[in-house]
Amino acid sequence: MIAQLPPGLKNLLIIMVLVSFAQVALPKTGFDVETLYLFYPDSENFRIWQLATHIFCHGGISHLLFNGLALFSFGAIVEYRLGVSKFLQLFFIAALGAVLVHFAQMGYTIFSHTGTLFPNHAAGVEAVNYGPMIGASGAVYGVMVAFAYLSPNESLVFLFIPYPIKAKYLVPIMVGLDVLLGLGSFSGDNVAHFAHIGGALTGFLLIFAWRKMGKIY
Repeated sequence: MIAQLPPGLKNLLIIMVLVSFAQVALPKTGFDVETLYLFYPDSENFRIWQLATHIFCHGGISHLLFNGLALFSFGAIVEYRLGVSKFLQLFFIAALGAVLVHFAQMGYTIFSHTGTLFPNHAAGVEAVNYGPMIGASGAVYGVMVAFAYLSPNESLVFLFIPYPIKAKYLVPIMVGLDVLLGLGSFSGDNVAHFAHIGGALTGFLLIFAWRKMGKIY
């Protein structure tokens, strides 16, 4: 089945799986895999390459399976419509859009509590310990929104819902749930909902712009 996938999608899935194996194997050699995760720029652990490497790291098998299955489900049709180059552009630009919105939300929260965007680099301000963000979810949301835009009437079955729902309804519902959960800031919820929202918004704007410019039909 993997051999029949379009090349962009196939290689993204292969990289995701290989990196997940590396996350398990590399610590046994003394390598700190957290250097691949994405930290807020104020953190002493932030490195520029994390903007790319965090996309392919995941927090366990369930996280990998959800993103992999979602990308597998939506990605093939999107790549067939856009072509390999534009599909990969969509994936990585949506991932960067996810990072920007995630950092913006973090910055707003940090500023609200400390009065500065970079408390670890400000005098007289208590230091902040940052946790990392990992996963391809933001990029996947961009691909999902592109799917709904290009094939709005395609019927999909989602998780435990027993009947198919058209993409033009299902994808906005999923994004809407992230908006509610992100704004709700529920305790114990460690999902980067604003990254999902950022990826979805970036994917929509990109696919909308391409269609307006006549680059896709």
